[in-house]
Amino acid sequence: MAFGSLTENIQKATDKTQEYIENMAEYYKLRLFKSSMKGAISLVNLLVIGSIILMVLAFLSIGVAIWIGEAMDNRAAGYFIVAGFYFVVLLLILIFGRKEIEKYMLIKFSKQVFDDDDEHSPKEQATETVIQKHENPEV
Repeated sequence: MAFGSLTENIQKATDKTQEYIENMAEYYKLRLFKSSMKGAISLVNLLVIGSIILMVLAFLSIGVAIWIGEAMDNRAAGYFIVAGFYFVVLLLILIFGRKEIEKYMLIKFSKQVFDDDDEHSPKEQATETVIQKHENPEV
């Protein structure tokens, strides 16, 4: 009798362990899907908004270049001045802003991937489930 009870308990423990492993695998699949979708959505938003901003900036740059060129009676000079301005901005970003941009992007994407939307970690959820099963074995 005791041997049968022990075998039954071992079988239940094996089944629960298998169920736990399968649930954890599903949880991490869903979490990976959620993180990858957040990344994809962020990328699409960046591309759409970035494209619009680039178009606006291009038209503003052309307008400023024409305006400067007419003021100097030399359109080419206006375009070269605007190009020189963008070159100086590029150099300043490469020299002083690279680390700040990397830090900003790392923080922004880390918050999206490692979000705190989940109330409990998988370990806490498993512990709660085990406690509930122990307190109410019929469930």
